[in-house]
Amino acid sequence: MSACTRCPVGGSPHAVVSAGVVYATCIYVDLLLWLRAPSRPHKGHTCRDSRPLLQRAGAQEGRKRGLEMERGKVKKKDKGKEPEKGKEEKEKRKEVEKEKAKDKEKEKGKGKEEKSRSNEEEKRKEREREKEKEQLKGKEDDNRVLGKALLEPPEKNNHILVLGLDGAGKTSVLYSLALNRVQHSKAPTQGFNEVCISTDHSQMEFLEIGGSEPFRSYWEVYVSRGMLLIFVVDSADHSRLPEAKKYLHQLIKINPVIPLVVFANKQDLKAAYHITDIHEALALSDVGNDRTMFLFGTQVTENGSEIPSTMQDAKDLIAHLAAHTQ
Repeated sequence: MSACTRCPVGGSPHAVVSAGVVYATCIYVDLLLWLRAPSRPHKGHTCRDSRPLLQRAGAQEGRKRGLEMERGKVKKKDKGKEPEKGKEEKEKRKEVEKEKAKDKEKEKGKGKEEKSRSNEEEKRKEREREKEKEQLKGKEDDNRVLGKALLEPPEKNNHILVLGLDGAGKTSVLYSLALNRVQHSKAPTQGFNEVCISTDHSQMEFLEIGGSEPFRSYWEVYVSRGMLLIFVVDSADHSRLPEAKKYLHQLIKINPVIPLVVFANKQDLKAAYHITDIHEALALSDVGNDRTMFLFGTQVTENGSEIPSTMQDAKDLIAHLAAHTQ
């Protein structure tokens, strides 16, 4: 280690001691600086940073300040962008609100259409109800004329009997004669059906008895005290004509003088027998020469239409026979 240039050479002993202390101090300071200094490069290597510690510290502080300045610039830029983002978000919100408003308008329009449709449906239903009421009123008026079905046999004996097998069309024929227009009846008569028909000169009381087997036992009871017999057959139901013939001949044997009017009904059907074929199928020639007997071809087609002329002729004939029989 070389002598320190800062220590004086020569002098007094005290000066020498002082010089030694100073020299030792200098050596100590140099040693500290050497230890704090970056490691010395080995031979063949170069040190990346051989600057003193204070210079490096200053450089690091400069870098930090530069980074802070850059961050501040970025923040300023971000602050400048924030208003732009806010504008975009506001525009998006406005568009969403516009779409919502359009949807609400569409819903309102749909609601108005639905209301109008519901109003139209209500009006239509009201019209249908009024029509039904009118029809019911008409049916009530018809029922007043036609009477009511009875489960028990009536006490009167001077009836015009309307008999025949079930499904022959007895009720439809009777109602059409009473109303002077075609009146279909789908439900079969379960029991007894009393109908009063008024004409210009008289009033006729008809009694229809159901054609199913449970009610056929009443036929013989009432035919014995009836004033006129109307027997209705289905002209298109060929298989049941023999059965109808059997019951008809049983009835006329019970009362040999009762006038007979046969209705060959459903003549409008393609399969219907002509009245001449019905005359033969029912063996009406065996009824007897002493009995008053008539055969009419009848039909009830369009509901509500006027009755055919043959039915009107039959009605006039029945009124004439009832007047003379009484």
